[in-house]
Amino acid sequence: MVMTKKLPLLFGIIFLLYGCTANKALQQDHPIEPLSKEARIEKLSQLKQWQIKGKIAFIQKNKRESASLFWLFDQLNKNQTLKLTTYLGINVLTLNTIDGVHLVETDGESYQSDDLTQLIYSLTGLTLPTEALQLWIKGLRYSTTDKITFDKKSGLPSMLTSYYQGNTWQINYKKYQRVNNVKLAHSLSIKQNDLTIKIMINQWKL
Repeated sequence: MVMTKKLPLLFGIIFLLYGCTANKALQQDHPIEPLSKEARIEKLSQLKQWQIKGKIAFIQKNKRESASLFWLFDQLNKNQTLKLTTYLGINVLTLNTIDGVHLVETDGESYQSDDLTQLIYSLTGLTLPTEALQLWIKGLRYSTTDKITFDKKSGLPSMLTSYYQGNTWQINYKKYQRVNNVKLAHSLSIKQNDLTIKIMINQWKL
């Protein structure tokens, strides 16, 4: 009988704790005030330091490569670290940029250049437009001639057509997630001729 009397009290405490947790979650997930297109571009243009973790896939006609992605970008100090690893954690490529000089490590060898896109392509056969990608990933133009299409309902970028190194690239934004009171891309695909790069971001850090 003692246990029976204590059960309502126990459930009451659990319910109270759950209620507090739920209220806290609701407070954390409260809707953010939408930004105008211009305000969003301005805010993200000022975002100079960020980090992402996720997956990346390179898809061509008869070839498909995929890897886990870690990218730490620090424009203020002109530094970045980018790592591609297999699902077993084996290193495919590690990039470190310091003051505009790029050092790439792959297959136990180190290579250095000031042309990162060409360096990565020569080593791996993969086209990774990192200079433009650090802007595309935020839904920003690489050049003034780039065109952004905004979703009519959400007001967020749905497609970006960019001109980079003499080629036309099309970036499609499929999903967004809230990060520090701004919505950033969670899933995007990048196409140039027969190459498709798919990126799924599991974690943003600003």
